[in-house]
Amino acid sequence: MTSTDMSTQTDARSFAGEESFAASADRTFAALIDPDVLAQCIPDLVSSKRVDDHTLQCTVKPGFSFIRAKLKMTVVLNEIDPAQRSAVIDITSKGIGTSMNVQCRLAVTGQEGRSRVVWKANIAQLSGLIAAVSPALIRGAADKVIQDGWSSLRPIVEK
Repeated sequence: MTSTDMSTQTDARSFAGEESFAASADRTFAALIDPDVLAQCIPDLVSSKRVDDHTLQCTVKPGFSFIRAKLKMTVVLNEIDPAQRSAVIDITSKGIGTSMNVQCRLAVTGQEGRSRVVWKANIAQLSGLIAAVSPALIRGAADKVIQDGWSSLRPIVEK
């Protein structure tokens, strides 16, 4: 089940939602903090390299009309708390004339072989050409990337 809670979003740069999985909370959390698993879930991925246990560097080529160039992206897993099954994921993307930083906080709960991920993400910084793009276009693109990412993670976690 996928749910993005639009009612709690205050602007085009804030996102929140819940995802339910037919897998234990431990399995779901382990997947969310594994750079190799995350690489499999990044939409429009061209290449990826695991730098260490908490860092992934990759190249993506988004198919959006306002971003056609390849972006270099770094995903860093921070504030990992296995006891609380919570983490912060910091994403930095840079391309020709464009850069952005996104921070996502997530927590996983569960019982009886099922889990729920509660997450909040915020686009902390947009600069360059992308800063002039309509907030509605950015929201639409971000919503698609978010949904595609969760859809890619589901079969990995639930297998």
